[in-house]
Amino acid sequence: MKSFSYKRARAIFLKEFKHIFRDPFTLMMALLLPLAIVLILGNSMEFNIKSISMAYLDHDKTQSSRKLVETFASSDYFKPYTVESPAAGEADIRREKARMFLFIPPDFEKEIMAGRKGKVQILLDGADNSTISAVMNYLNTINMNAIYKIKDIPVSKDSLLDFRYRYLYNPELNSQWFSIPGIAAVIIALVAMMLTTLTICREWETGSMEMLLSTPATALEIMIGKLFPYAFLSFGGFIVVFFCAQIIFGVPFVGSYFNIILGTLLFIIGYLATGMFISVVSRKQEVAVQYAATIGLLPLSLLSGFIFPIEYMPDIYQWIASVFPARFYMELSRDQFLKGSSFTDLWFLFFVLGMQALVWIAACVLKFKRSIE
Repeated sequence: MKSFSYKRARAIFLKEFKHIFRDPFTLMMALLLPLAIVLILGNSMEFNIKSISMAYLDHDKTQSSRKLVETFASSDYFKPYTVESPAAGEADIRREKARMFLFIPPDFEKEIMAGRKGKVQILLDGADNSTISAVMNYLNTINMNAIYKIKDIPVSKDSLLDFRYRYLYNPELNSQWFSIPGIAAVIIALVAMMLTTLTICREWETGSMEMLLSTPATALEIMIGKLFPYAFLSFGGFIVVFFCAQIIFGVPFVGSYFNIILGTLLFIIGYLATGMFISVVSRKQEVAVQYAATIGLLPLSLLSGFIFPIEYMPDIYQWIASVFPARFYMELSRDQFLKGSSFTDLWFLFFVLGMQALVWIAACVLKFKRSIE
């Protein structure tokens, strides 16, 4: 057995360093990817949620009820606006125009002046578990500040207002009801992207693409012919996840099967086309997997709304998140599982998912070259 040679190790060390500096992708992965992750995480991990939209209806219309609303408005946490009826407030929560609804009954001030606790009804969007704990903490602070403004006395536990909570769409605040539809979206997107990324790259590497290029098929025909078989295969994976969510985890489904099927197909086609574009550009499986991990995994976990709510991120990150179909499908999936909004309420999500799928397919066609070089 040969003894260790410092010169041989040094030569290999120098050779590898030269190889690294000749490969810009490796340098980007080593230096720019950590920077990107830190910047995205630092700006997207927002635990101090602010400007929560709050609908309210004041049936008391007294000085006490106005002071309660002013307490919400004077904080940085809530943005109150008035509605005409309880049904309108609940409808705004369903459409995600509001995250909560405050109802002040007619005898609110009378109850407080009689030495009793003023009762207030609060409806919360239970389908949004990512913000519900923060909202509850804010409401406790609001309660103490409001009673101090109304009575102008030191706050005690017995003097607090009687906030009566009701959680819409997820009465028990079951975290699995919120997380499973999000996990399903992440899994479907990753599987769809990897299917087309690896399969087409394999054809380039094995040489079977030469036979396909010798046919009179156009670039669009090749893209469509390769994409849709995997669309049906990926949709089969969605069906497995769908029934697993209901049977094993007990997640309810109150929406329309037409809505969820159409939205899922558009979402799958978008990510299949994304994977195909990566494959067309890279032509090598190793490079394609690295691109897919960078383009797919990072945005899916951080910029889709799966972990952190998109609406409370800085505007630039909201725009970046809007580039990826996962943001819109995440919203559609959770809505159909827990809320059941109609097609007319969700038309914009379908429109964006469809446009994103078309853009990625068009990019594949334009980038595809009918040549081996």
